[in-house]
Parts: sequence; structure tokens; C-alpha cells
Amino acid sequence: MSGKKSGMVLKKNDRIVFFGDSITEQHLYTNYVETYLATRFPGLNLSFLNAGWGGNSAPEGAARLDRDVLALKPNVVTICFGMNDGYYCEMRDEILKFFSDAMNEIVKRLKAAKVRVVLLTPGMVDHSRKKELAEINYSGRNLRILADFVLSLAKREHLPVYDIHKLMTEVDAAAKKDSPDFTMIPDSVHPDPAGHLVMAYGLLKALRVPPLKTSAQTNLKTEKFIAGKDIKISGIRPLEMGFEFNVKLDHLPFFVQPDARKILKYVRFMEEYSDFRLVFRGVKGKRHYFKTGAFRSEMITSEELEKGINLSAIWNNPYSRKAELIYKLTNEKDQLFYRMWRELALNGKSGTDYNRMVHISGIRTSLFLEKIRNEIIDDPIKENSFKMLDCDLPGEPIDNNDFISCWSLRGPFKSEVKKDITDFIGCEETITSTIPHLSDEWKEGTLNIENPENSLNMFFGDSINTCCYLMTIIESPVDQEASLLLGSDDGFAVWLNGKCLESKLDLKRGLKVDQERFQVQLKKGPNPLMLKVSQGDGYWGVCARFAGLSKVVSAIRPNQYK
Repeated sequence: MSGKKSGMVLKKNDRIVFFGDSITEQHLYTNYVETYLATRFPGLNLSFLNAGWGGNSAPEGAARLDRDVLALKPNVVTICFGMNDGYYCEMRDEILKFFSDAMNEIVKRLKAAKVRVVLLTPGMVDHSRKKELAEINYSGRNLRILADFVLSLAKREHLPVYDIHKLMTEVDAAAKKDSPDFTMIPDSVHPDPAGHLVMAYGLLKALRVPPLKTSAQTNLKTEKFIAGKDIKISGIRPLEMGFEFNVKLDHLPFFVQPDARKILKYVRFMEEYSDFRLVFRGVKGKRHYFKTGAFRSEMITSEELEKGINLSAIWNNPYSRKAELIYKLTNEKDQLFYRMWRELALNGKSGTDYNRMVHISGIRTSLFLEKIRNEIIDDPIKENSFKMLDCDLPGEPIDNNDFISCWSLRGPFKSEVKKDITDFIGCEETITSTIPHLSDEWKEGTLNIENPENSLNMFFGDSINTCCYLMTIIESPVDQEASLLLGSDDGFAVWLNGKCLESKLDLKRGLKVDQERFQVQLKKGPNPLMLKVSQGDGYWGVCARFAGLSKVVSAIRPNQYK
């Protein structure tokens, strides 16, 4: 959506300033866009600064334009005002006048300074979260009227623009149709990471960033390879239960934070802007999964492999982990600039007590950190080896040395850790002798297998003198012997198929991988596995995996077992 169709707005060595209110100050949609552009176009040597200010309306933005925006010497300024300009009351004519006058002034002054201007409309509010805003239809009336003005301003001034109010409203409606309690704006005004991802999509559209859709294809029967522009598959090697292959990317994919992924079903961010597709034809078997190092994907069908799997959307692979690092560096850099500008240069105020040199130091620091970030991005992307393993079992595939992440959990229970053998759930041993139907007190959980030291803190929070239970069903395709390896902080007890293998609940220790080893017999079919972990204070966590398996098994939460 723009008043003038052309190529991408950005040019080499551009400095981009994000200008807006508290939603811009959240450093979320802006950091998504910054990270995306920095990783996709490293040769452009772009730099970025955030000039968002919480509580601002457009007139307040105009008042600080010289100090907070033009002083940064930008080539491009993106503008997103309007949320506060509706004044959270019944719409009146003067509200639109205040907003339009200020936006006209901001655009006029930026264009006079030879700055390229990119506009976003205001977003939306979630009426389901604030009754008083629903009563006046703040989103459908106030924000829609202001959004329409932004669109008309862009048309008149021939500026790139995107209607994120319309986009967010449509995405929210689609998500609420599937789940009425859904929200991407928890306090009704400020989007969460998922809502900001929708905004980032809109800003990339406004910047006219071209789509990124590429694929590498291989046919296992003919051994024919077709490399894409930015991705290739090579070196396919057969394995007993699948095959191994190498992947090479020319640049990093986009990494979406876990708390933003809920929105990907409703906005085509990955399909349009980070589609690194792996296509495999002639694959044997029905269900498969990728594996590289400790990472493994969810189950993938042969039909899905024929259509192609987007490597970007297979989280925690080596490429997305590096992309996540870049995102974290961006956050740290932007927060440091914010502190030097707002907390030091302005002493947290908007008045005249302003230290220009500290502000300039913040700019220089940001540029230095971007240089370091760019060096990390420019570090050659390694070719990574992946395994595609067959597993016709349902649930989470578990091969040798794969941590089990799929559990049902219950707790925490207040406990005197030392020698506490209290049965908090009743019939601890008999619950694992068959496949139980667990009560609602058990919750489905996925443990953080990349950082098992605090895996239970992330699920239960910090606890003192407590314990908890974890349960899963290990489905084995054959009778087989194996070693069950366990690490815990603090103590533990473990049951398999109704038998307590060990109980050391009085331990007080930090977690190390594979602190305990048990020789076990897995029978063909379901093998209920339950852990109990005791906690003193500080971090607490647990990790479990198998070694010596002759065949891949799978982990299934009890209530999902069929």
C-alpha cells in the first residue's frame, strides 16, 4: 500500500529511525524489522535507532522532532502515531484536526530535510480487554478515522504506507474465531510479541522489502539435486532408518520468538519473508523428523516433504539459533541506546535538561555495537549436517541421547526436602503400571531441553522446599534393553512400568547431565515413565534420555495416548 509503486525504499548505508509512541518504544516490531533487514541485507550496511516515546501523541512527537529524530541524521524515518491521538474518548472533530495538523507538520519537516518517510497507520485496540473502549468503539471509529487520514496523507505526499489497523483487525478476528479468548494485545492497547510481529510484517510491506521464497529440491530415487538461490542440499547418505544430508544457506533465516509464534497461522510472515524450503521426493516411510546435534523437529509426513518444509519454521536448528543470537544482540544494543538517550541525556524527562553529548555518545555506541553485530552476521554460515529419520510411532521421537521434552507435570507440592517420601498424588507405583488417565491437575508441558539446569523454574517458577511429578509414555516398537540416563536438581525418584528404579529425594545438588544411569527393559508398546523431583532453593530442573536403544522410541503424554 503506497502512494507510489517502486522498489525497496532502503539504500546502502541508510540510517533508519523508528518514530512513534509507547508501542514503538516497546522495541518489538522495530527490533523484528531491524534484525530481519540486518541479516537479510548485510551488504547494505544499514543502521537503526529507535525514537519511540511512551504516551506521545503526534503533536508531542512534532515538538521533539528536531532533538530526537533530525539530530540523529536519518535517511529514512518510519512513523507510527495515533494510538493516543484518539484520546480514548468519543470521537470529536478536533481530535482529527490535532492529529492531521501534527502529522502534516512532521512529514513536511522531514521531507524538507531530504528524509525518506514511511508511514504506518495506528494499530488496533482489543475491545475484549477493556469494556470502556468497546463502548465507544475506539478501534472501529477513532483509530479507523485516524488510519484513513494517514492513508490519505501518504497518497497526497506519495509516501510508502501500510494499513496495520486493517491487518491487525483481520488477524485478530481470524484468531478469535478459532479461540474466543485469544488476544495479541493483553492490556487492550500495547501488543504482545505476537501483535508486534503483525506490525513488523506491515512495516516490511511499507518498506517494499521483496519476498524471500527459495527452495532446494532432491529426488532420492534419481539422486537429482536442484539448488535454490539462497539454499542448497548436498551429500545425501543412506542410513538404516533414513538418510543424512547437508544444507547450506547463503544468509540467516528469520527467527520468531516462542511467544510470538501463535500468530503465524494468521499472518504469512514466514511464507513471504523467510521461506527456505527443503523438498524431498521419493522418501520411504510415512512419518519422519529432522535431527542435527541435540535439535530435532516435530514429526513430518512424506506428503509434507513432497510439498516442502520451510527450514526457517523448524525452530532451534543451527541457523535459527544464530539468528536468535542476532535478535538478542539487537535488543541489547537498542536498550543501551535508550538508556543513554532517555535516562542519561534527558534524566528520564522530556524537558530542557538535555545533555547533547551523551545523546551523541549513545548514537556512537549503537553504531559500534551494530558493527560488531554485522561482523557476527558476516561470519561464514557453516554447512550443517541433518539426519532425516523414519519414525512411524506417534508422539515425540526419541533416539539415543535425545532428551525427553514431552511431559505431563503436576505440582509443586510443599515439601520438606530432606528424606521426604510423601506420596503427594497417591499410588505412586501403581499409576505407572498402566496407562493412566490423568486429572486436570496435571498440565501438559514441554521442558527446555537446551537449558535443563532451570527447566523446572521455567515451568513452575521459583520454589523453596517443594517437589513435583513428571510423567510420559515411552512407546517402543520392539522389546529392547537400554540405559535410562537422568540428571536432577535436587533429588529424584523414578518409576518405569510400575517399578521404582531408585529414590534419592534427600539429595541436594546441582544438575549435571547423566548423573544417574539405570539399565532398563522396554517392552514393545507403551512404557509409563514417571519422575519425582525435590527442590530446596535456587534453580531446579531435570533431564532424562536413553542410550543403547536399538530402535527409535517415542514419548507421548498419557492423556494423548491412543
